Amino acid sequence: MTQSIYGDLYQFSEMSGRMNMPVHQYLLATEPAIMFSTGTSSQAEWILPQIETILGGRPLKYLFISHMESDECGGYRIFQKKYPKIVIITSPFSARELAGFGYKGRIIVGNEGKPLIDGQLSLSFFDYPSEVHLQNGILVMDRGSGVFYSSDLFARDTSDGRVKDGRWTDVLQNIDTVLIPDEKKRLSLMKDLEHADPRFVASGHGVCVRCSSETYR
Repeated sequence: MTQSIYGDLYQFSEMSGRMNMPVHQYLLATEPAIMFSTGTSSQAEWILPQIETILGGRPLKYLFISHMESDECGGYRIFQKKYPKIVIITSPFSARELAGFGYKGRIIVGNEGKPLIDGQLSLSFFDYPSEVHLQNGILVMDRGSGVFYSSDLFARDTSDGRVKDGRWTDVLQNIDTVLIPDEKKRLSLMKDLEHADPRFVASGHGVCVRCSSETYR
């Protein structure tokens, strides 16, 4: 299923039988355009024609990969075949892993505290202990649109991925020890995200959250 979910943000969803939850990928159709997560290889196959239609022939410049998991990056080779000049934005750990899988395209390492600004995009990155042995992946927020891509950090339910209204402070409280068992890293991430101030939380699984200024400031 594809839907325009918030401004220039498009959500691509399907139920994953192996995980028993909805899996979402997102296209932010700004100039330049960025994709948050590729989905698995099979998901990438049906998503790409729809991206081409949405962008109207414009190229997809960036592909954001939060961490090395099949629903996050399983389709990266398919994306690169369609868009040979695509630039992957990912963590230092994932950059090393992609090189080990033989990826030879351009990679930008997203560093916390170092924004990436390009046209309408103004991306900020946050370290996210999601990789093997709790090494850091990354999360991303586009300051221009107010979209925060939360990957696997928050909602993990079997809802249909629609939008609910909520408070950012309440969203942060959902980062529990099941998601990040290392207490020091969990509290550090919560502190880093406290002032992220998103207007929309694009969840990798489950519902998304629309945070109006009246509800979280």
